[in-house]
Formats: sequence, structure tokens, C-alpha cells
Amino acid sequence: MKTALACFGFGRPEFYQRMLKSVGNCNEIINQEIDVFHFLDGGERSMQQDLISVIEKSGTPYKEIIAREDNYGVGRQLISARRELLDERGYDRMIMMEDDIEVGKTYFSAILSLSDWAQDYEDVGTVQVWNVQSGSKEDLFNRMGELVLTNRHFVTYCLTKKVWDKIKPVIYEYEQKYLLKKDYLKRPHYRIRYFMSRQIKKGEQRQSGNLLNPPKQAISHPFPKIDWRRSPTSQDAITSLALHNAGLVRITTLVPRAFYFGDTGVHCTPEVYREMGFHEQGHWQWELEEESEDFSVLYKDKEGNWLSSIYR
Repeated sequence: MKTALACFGFGRPEFYQRMLKSVGNCNEIINQEIDVFHFLDGGERSMQQDLISVIEKSGTPYKEIIAREDNYGVGRQLISARRELLDERGYDRMIMMEDDIEVGKTYFSAILSLSDWAQDYEDVGTVQVWNVQSGSKEDLFNRMGELVLTNRHFVTYCLTKKVWDKIKPVIYEYEQKYLLKKDYLKRPHYRIRYFMSRQIKKGEQRQSGNLLNPPKQAISHPFPKIDWRRSPTSQDAITSLALHNAGLVRITTLVPRAFYFGDTGVHCTPEVYREMGFHEQGHWQWELEEESEDFSVLYKDKEGNWLSSIYR
């Protein structure tokens, strides 16, 4: 499959350098098996020239730098990247990566292998190999092929064109109504929450064909108990809801192949970082020979309780 990597930057050149250095250590990038695109937002505090300097000095191969003239904001930036790479440039799949992720050298091998595996199931949406899972390297090594359903934040994941076509109508509607010609930080939250409430009421569709078909008890609604007046209004939230309503599950490896280090930013502080459990991530480097070629999905914990995952 023709694959692109979309890296996103706005300010924080030290973050971008750390992320890009880790990406450049991966064989799939070194051998240019994946086309790398850098999407740099514009506007005040964008530090575009500093980010371009980081990219050019890194030595990491790339296809193109897309530097926005204006400030798109996170929502428009991420939606536009999916449009440009999947709808307009003809890629079969893309990997999204924010600037505060440090990947292991087997990251791309693992995520592409999982994406290939998922092609057999019409009800699998996005796949990722980033997760919050504690444990020693010895303990986690024996669980490399285990998968769980997830509603974790989309800090890095893989999305196919086939899945994008199933969810993009509602995402483009969200973009058209609430993001165009508006500052992302000043988007109309109340109206978006009303839009979200109507999407929640639509309920879940069912895909046809060969299905993974998880037990109903294992599928968690991303917003199970959230009053719509307090529901999230981000593009991540509408993407998560669009996937759920389309009858598509999100899957991640239990064992992480990447580390989320973004404890400071627009939406995060060290206190929030700990509150969300990110401090419990395993941060291990794996070798290619340690990667699993077989995957199995866990639906229950060791005590027999159904696993669940809310949007967070």
C-alpha cells in the first residue's frame, strides 16, 4: 500500500527535533518506503523557519514541507492533511504523528504490520501502536502481539483511505460549519456540542463483510456518560464519534512502540499529564526480531472483567 507519514508542527522546535530524530532512526524512513510530509501551521508563534531548519538539518528524508501562510489551528490542520494526502494525492493510508511523540525503531514495522492485519476486517477503523501500559520490558515482551480496543487520544495512529471514506462526510460537515474562517481557539463550542449531541443520537451502524465483530460488552462508547453540554468539541472528538457511529473500532497494541512526552502544551500541563495516566507509559526500545507477526485481541482482563476505554 502507498503510505504517507504526516508530521505536524507549530512552535516547539525542541519537541519537533526530538520527534524527528526518533523517526529518522527507523528503517522504513531511512529506506524511503514511506513518504514523509511536514505540515507546519502558520501565524503568530508558529516558528516556521525554526521548524524548517530542524527538518533540513535532521538528515531525515522527506517528500515535502507544507507551510501554511495562515494559522489553521489544530482542527483544520489535521483535517486538511487527511484531505490532501488521501483524497487528493492518492495515498492508500497515512500515519498521523504529532510533535510530542518519540517512536521506537520498530514503530513503523509494527504499525504497518498491524494495518495490514486489519485489512481483513471491515469493522476495524484506525490502528495504533502507542498505548499507556506499564510493566517491565520482560513482562511486556511476552505480550507483543496482544491488542485491545481503545478510545485514547489520537496522538499517533494509522488511517486507511477506505476507512477515511466512511467517516469523512461528518468530519467535512463539522469543518465546513465550525472551522472555516474561524479561529480554532474561538470555535463556537455551544453549537458544536449541539452538533455532537445529534451525532450521538444517530446510533451505531453495522459494517458488512468479514468482521472482527467484538462482543458488544467490549465496545466502549467514546462518550458514555458525558452531558452534551460538556462534550469535547475538537476534531479528535468528532473523529472518534464518527468512527464509533460507523461501526468501526479503534485498535492498539497493548505494548507501546512509542512514548508520548507532551507534558506541556496548549491543552496539557504536568499535572494533567499525570491525571491522564501518561506517566505510566512503558518506554522501551524493541528489536525487529522481537516484533510479533501474529495478533490477538483481548476483551477481558485477567479477572474476567470486560476491558473498557473512554475518550481521554
